[in-house]
Amino acid sequence: MLNSPESMYLVWGPELIFLFNDAYAPILGPRLDHAMGAPLRSLWADAWPAVREPIERAFAGQGSRFENVPVAMNRYGAPEDTWWTFSFSPLHGEDEQVAGAFCVTKEVTGMVVAQDRLARENERLIALFEKSPLFMAFLTGPEHRIELVNPGYASLIGHREVLGRPIVEALPEVLDQGYLHLLDEVYRTGEPYIGRKVAYDSGIAQAGSGPCHIVDVVFQPCKDDAGRVNGIFVQGLDLTPQVALERHLSLTEARHRQIMDSARDYAIIAFDMDGLVTLWNRGAEEILGWHESQVLGQHGEVLYLDDDRQAGRFRYNMEQAQQRGGLSGERWLRRRDGGRFWAHGSMTVLRGHEGEAVGYVVVFRDRTAERHASEALVQSERRLGALVSAATQSLYSISSDWQQVDLIYGQGEAIDLHDPSGTWRERLIHPGDREAVDAAIEAARDTGSALEVEHRTLLDDGAVRWLQMRAVPLLDEQGRVKEWFGAAADITDRRIAQQRLQQLTLTLEERVQARTAELMAMEERLRQSQKMESLGQLTGGIAHDFNNMLTAVSMGLELLELRIGQGRTEGLERYLEMARGGADRAAALTQRLLAFSRRQTLAPSSVQVSSLVSGMLDILSRSIGPSIEIETRLQDGGDDVLVDAPQLENALLNLCINARDAMPEGGTLVISTEVEALAGPRSEQLGLPAGTYVRLSVCDTGTGMDASVLDKVFEPFFTTKPIGQGTGLGLSMIYGFTRQSGGQVDVESTPGQGTTIHLYLPQFNGPPSVDVQPLYDTESTPVMSGRAVLLVEDEASIRALVRDVLCAQGHRVTEAANGSEALALLATGQPFDLLVTDVGLTGTLNGRQVADAGRQTRPALPVLFITGYAAFAAVGGEHLEQGMEILTKPFSAAELERRVDRLLAGDLRSYCAPTAEAAVTKMV
Repeated sequence: MLNSPESMYLVWGPELIFLFNDAYAPILGPRLDHAMGAPLRSLWADAWPAVREPIERAFAGQGSRFENVPVAMNRYGAPEDTWWTFSFSPLHGEDEQVAGAFCVTKEVTGMVVAQDRLARENERLIALFEKSPLFMAFLTGPEHRIELVNPGYASLIGHREVLGRPIVEALPEVLDQGYLHLLDEVYRTGEPYIGRKVAYDSGIAQAGSGPCHIVDVVFQPCKDDAGRVNGIFVQGLDLTPQVALERHLSLTEARHRQIMDSARDYAIIAFDMDGLVTLWNRGAEEILGWHESQVLGQHGEVLYLDDDRQAGRFRYNMEQAQQRGGLSGERWLRRRDGGRFWAHGSMTVLRGHEGEAVGYVVVFRDRTAERHASEALVQSERRLGALVSAATQSLYSISSDWQQVDLIYGQGEAIDLHDPSGTWRERLIHPGDREAVDAAIEAARDTGSALEVEHRTLLDDGAVRWLQMRAVPLLDEQGRVKEWFGAAADITDRRIAQQRLQQLTLTLEERVQARTAELMAMEERLRQSQKMESLGQLTGGIAHDFNNMLTAVSMGLELLELRIGQGRTEGLERYLEMARGGADRAAALTQRLLAFSRRQTLAPSSVQVSSLVSGMLDILSRSIGPSIEIETRLQDGGDDVLVDAPQLENALLNLCINARDAMPEGGTLVISTEVEALAGPRSEQLGLPAGTYVRLSVCDTGTGMDASVLDKVFEPFFTTKPIGQGTGLGLSMIYGFTRQSGGQVDVESTPGQGTTIHLYLPQFNGPPSVDVQPLYDTESTPVMSGRAVLLVEDEASIRALVRDVLCAQGHRVTEAANGSEALALLATGQPFDLLVTDVGLTGTLNGRQVADAGRQTRPALPVLFITGYAAFAAVGGEHLEQGMEILTKPFSAAELERRVDRLLAGDLRSYCAPTAEAAVTKMV
């Protein structure tokens, strides 16, 4: 015991004599001097209750051990709480009886206090961890296993069960969003990561918030005693509400600024307490000429004229506004250019949250025009007074009942109407004119309208003079006549001149009528000449092109007939190709004419214009050559339109080739697409209803066009190119196609700078078009024969050709020359497997009416419409029923056979007619 480094003591005998070793001595403190051999009960009287029971148990022969037992002691003159870990063992005397107790003890007060402090600190940390507004988590190991999360973190990740799981398994979104890589880098390098306003998408929407969050986050590495990273502490702040609030405040501020800037007629300027500008709206910019960035921080005296600045007018106004809460008035102010204007406005004190003055706001308008108008009114009144003084008429005011007349200004006695007594009519109006004058006065009084009447008046000497009297009513607030103001003038000389002129007019009237009729006839001949000139230009152009095409057809057929007559069959394909080529070019010209007249048959589908342009860049580059650079500025999505795609491709190719011809020395060609909302004056200017349109623009840096060319650019057969290098139908065809598609063409051109052509097409928001089946799919359409076909065609030659083709297929053909004959055949009950009918039949019935009548008794009767004009307009092509198709003239026999086979085979798939013209049409 004495040599042990542990503190020990023993008690012996009934008196519990206290014996201890040196390691125990520091515990005794002031009691050390008299402790050895002292009774325990008196030596440790303050600690006796804590050790009594274990000592008694030791004397009873039982050992015991206790840890961290609290013991109240008074070792140094003051009570203190201590904690001890100790054990008691019984000590046996010579008679083998328990004679004492042995105690090994250790004071653990410091450890217990430290543990208690640490526990409280841990509790505070846990409370902070649990209640912190930050989100926190602790990750361990290289797989970032989630060990701890606080409620903020649980809320951020959608309250998923993540404890004890690797982060990739618990939160798989961290992989796609790049956070796993950041965690790996922090774990590998030991360097923290700090992210400011980064996005995190949990994928789980919660009440009051969506799945996407904006956060500030810190990945702090945690290291062991050896300095190795063994975990990462994640903490951060969810800024989503703050960012949303900032955005809301930004939008609110922008909206308020927009509202303030919309007051263009008012200048709104804010100043701080020193009179320096802090805000300047668009109205101030337009009225004064300074932009806000040029005046922020400048003193308000910049608005004042030199005299007011020297007098300290602005400082005086601020003082008065602060004393009175505000003031208003008018004053001359200066603009940026040094000019002055008359301003009418007010100055108001701006108050803070506590009601303290924080600045001033000035609102005023430019009232220069009103001031000038007021000055002009004063000047006008002065001039009116002078004018009245110089008038050659007498001016009067007349009572509302026309009884009293008061002279304002008199001129001559002959026309003096002044008569307050009310007898002026009997005195001045000729008896023969009184009834007419009274009727005119009564009519003016009843309607409240102006009066103008001429009458004779008798002078005192019996002479008769003519008087012209005019009067206008002055109305009160209720619209009732309050007073009349009139003027009277002697017109005797004018009446005499009128009588003489009337005599002259009687002789001139017949000459004027004859001359007028001659001028009207000349005008009618001029209009007719203009009509004939336009018609001659149109028919001349058509005749020129058709003569070329018909020459190829007729001469090819003539040579073919000659060779066949001579029995020479070699080389006949060349003449056939010549005739067929002429016919194809004639069909192409017809398509251009239909496009120009907006009567062509279109097959619209959903087209993304930017994708169409991108797909054509290769062919466009080859078409315009290497000397021209193509630049594209394409809309990124949303530029879908409903058009005939081949026609739009053809139009774009034509525009690019036309631009190439305008840049013989090379240049830049810009093709752009943009979605534009048209409304108001712009939509009216283009002749389009308000809405959203896709604008396809082709811009060149070529020669451009002047106003005289622009006025005619859409006219058919108008071209500025040499003969043989252009038909003049290019832009007219594009114009017709665009208008037929619901859009518009707009041209901007400057001579020497270039031309920009815009195609506006309505934006299409419907589903994309379904890919159509190929027209010439011979494998999927079986060859049909032996069917009964009703053929309705009013053109005998076409009817004969169609009949021959159908008969060659093995079908039985019944013919009808008009709709009435077709209805009679359908009414007989004769079975027909197919109806082939022209749309534009002569007579009272067209082809669609024949088809509808046929389907009344034969609901499933297939119908093939053939037409050479506006197919969709004539038969309602947008609403064709199943089993109906349209075949546009001219068509080939093979195409007719395929269409008939498909209808008879019951293949009801939608059909889009191929583009009739593959060649590029040259434009102006």
